[in-house]
Amino acid sequence: MNSKDISGKTLEDIGISVLLIALFSATIVDSLGGEFLFTENLVMTIVTFVAVLLAAIRVTNIPAIIAGIATVSYIAYKLYQMFAQGGTIEGLSYLWIAIPGLAVLGMALFSKGIQRLQRDNNVLSKQVEDLIMIDPLTGFYNLRSMYMDIQTQISYAERNNTYISLMIIRPRYRKELKDVLKKEQYEKVIVTFSKIVYETVRLEDRVYSLDSDGTVGVLLTCDRQGAKLVEKRIRTKIDNTNAFDNIAQKPIRMEIQLGFLEYKKEYNRDAIKFKSLVEEEVAYDI
Repeated sequence: MNSKDISGKTLEDIGISVLLIALFSATIVDSLGGEFLFTENLVMTIVTFVAVLLAAIRVTNIPAIIAGIATVSYIAYKLYQMFAQGGTIEGLSYLWIAIPGLAVLGMALFSKGIQRLQRDNNVLSKQVEDLIMIDPLTGFYNLRSMYMDIQTQISYAERNNTYISLMIIRPRYRKELKDVLKKEQYEKVIVTFSKIVYETVRLEDRVYSLDSDGTVGVLLTCDRQGAKLVEKRIRTKIDNTNAFDNIAQKPIRMEIQLGFLEYKKEYNRDAIKFKSLVEEEVAYDI
């Protein structure tokens, strides 16, 4: 089986199991080694701990190098004791040949499992985000949905010789409102503003929530003259409403920037270009 086929959760489980086995073995050696082996066991335990710690913070290659050097050095030391000093090698000491490498391997697998889970989670989050067509705050369709609907409406208008227009409306003093209002209050302003627009346009016109600042898009099934009438109704409604009065301690005066364009064949069915041109019209509404 290819390592890429193993899930992050499985890698985590394997890694933590190997690490626990290594730590348990080190504990056994330390406990049963006695005073004679105390110093070398302490040194090997500290070196193993350092290597595992580096592996935990994902330092590349260094933990494996430390574990390898520790193992080779320990073997050389024990061979020196046996041949030069005539000593014997305790059976427990053989475990130190495997413990550092196993401990580093276990932590490396555990860290790789976490990394893979995070990557998979990011991919899933991106996929979910790409599929979401509804703005969670206002409940209206979002920008992605508007682009799709523009393409559909363009095709319909061209087949039936009808008109479509795109209108974009946004609060004029968004930054200032954010500075003086709490987050919950600003969100309530956005929701109220969006609902006013929705209640003002016709049922066949579609309202979209375009960003977190309260910008609203309206796809109108009319020409430029009809869009002007819609603009007049929206401005009148916003100017005369008291819907914003109870959101904060003081009444909020809502002012808007608004722009619209009737679709033309020269836009070549380019929804993004169409929206950008309308945004330029919004910018001119000073």
